[in-house]
Amino acid sequence: MMKLTQITRANALAAAFLLGASLLAGCGAGSASAPAGEEAAVQASGEDSYGTVTIQNGDRTVTFTEMPQKVLCCHLYAAENMVMLGLEDYIAGKNIPTNPAEKPLDELKDRFEGIEEIERSHENAVALGTDLVIGQVSAFKDTGWGSYEQFESKGINCLTITGTIVQDETVEHVYQDIENLGKIFKVEDRAAALIADIQAQIDEVQEAVKDVAEEDKVKVFVLDTFNGNEIYTTSSGLESNLIELAGGINCTRGMADSRWFNTSVETLVETNPDIIIINDYGSVTVEEKLEFINSNPALRDVPAVKNQAYLTIPLVAVMQDVRAASACKTFAQYFYPECFR
Repeated sequence: MMKLTQITRANALAAAFLLGASLLAGCGAGSASAPAGEEAAVQASGEDSYGTVTIQNGDRTVTFTEMPQKVLCCHLYAAENMVMLGLEDYIAGKNIPTNPAEKPLDELKDRFEGIEEIERSHENAVALGTDLVIGQVSAFKDTGWGSYEQFESKGINCLTITGTIVQDETVEHVYQDIENLGKIFKVEDRAAALIADIQAQIDEVQEAVKDVAEEDKVKVFVLDTFNGNEIYTTSSGLESNLIELAGGINCTRGMADSRWFNTSVETLVETNPDIIIINDYGSVTVEEKLEFINSNPALRDVPAVKNQAYLTIPLVAVMQDVRAASACKTFAQYFYPECFR
């Protein structure tokens, strides 16, 4: 029988769900009519009490002299980070999902119902009345939501997701994004609590797998997608970092200067992985990816294929947000089930 494990939003991410629920309940973030707690106090006393908040965002310095009121989140992960901090009332709109796997965490779904989904264009972003745009570096292109210069010329601030403007993204950059939101929206305590919880979950994973000897570590190959004989996989970045935090080895670590790169079936044969992680998103289905692997005679002796050791994960689970902790745990539980019995 095929050993195929799929992370679902309902179970594998339960730790993140519980964290979000407890933080939001504790913050009183359920109000749909007004921001809660310290944000309301800041607004009530005028913008002078807000002061100046300066965020170093790559080589850009972003300065806030008043709290943003209408935020456009160009990606789900940016919106989830805000919702997990109880800041959903500030979200004026988010992107339309780009694939079926791009759905909010189940525990946060109700909090997303009032958030408008916006078709990507600079005109739509401006028409939204936004005063802050948060997105990956790719969002800030003429072909995306608009360039930094386009937004800034209209008095709209731009905040880039940190992991997309560094050479090798890690979970530390997820923490940086959460910390930045805490500073901008004056919820530093919530941000610190969320970061501490994610760190604690990852620490627990590392404690569980700490006795796995280097020679016994599983070798993992990420199959993001394929086209003909070409395979798109990862050389660095958050998914690779989470594999390593879970005690695994990314077979293709450092094979390219870019974070993601195209390679061939031959690379999959040569790296000889114990496990293949299949990213779920886009027009190429998981079933098609499995057929691609299982039908290729060149791969039949690869341990992962021979043992049908496939782990399927929604791509959004290894992007730049709060899901990092539960994704790391799911990796580790699949890699070393004996460490979690």
